[in-house]
Amino acid sequence: MALIRREFKASRCNEIKARRKAKQWTVALSEIPDWPRSEAVAEFRLRTGHGCLAKHLHRLGVYTQPTCPLCNLQEEMEKTHLIRCPALKTTTESQRYWEARRRLMNCY
Repeated sequence: MALIRREFKASRCNEIKARRKAKQWTVALSEIPDWPRSEAVAEFRLRTGHGCLAKHLHRLGVYTQPTCPLCNLQEEMEKTHLIRCPALKTTTESQRYWEARRRLMNCY
């Protein structure tokens, strides 16, 4: 009985490890250096596409359109758009993420 239990546990652990390797977020998470929490959270959300930006919120059914409501560029609001968005005034990527998120929450 102990042998069967051990074999089952080993196969289950291997299955979980294989599933975890296939997830993009595990790679993204392992590449984030030891940053301040707000920067690390912003970077993780931007890398995985699971931030509070219009594109992701549209996919979840929260917003009606994936385009940026803060500017007139008519681009999907995601990581690459934050660099070009003329409505955002901050400089770093993480600051732009938090500014966009804050402004989006005030829009709706």
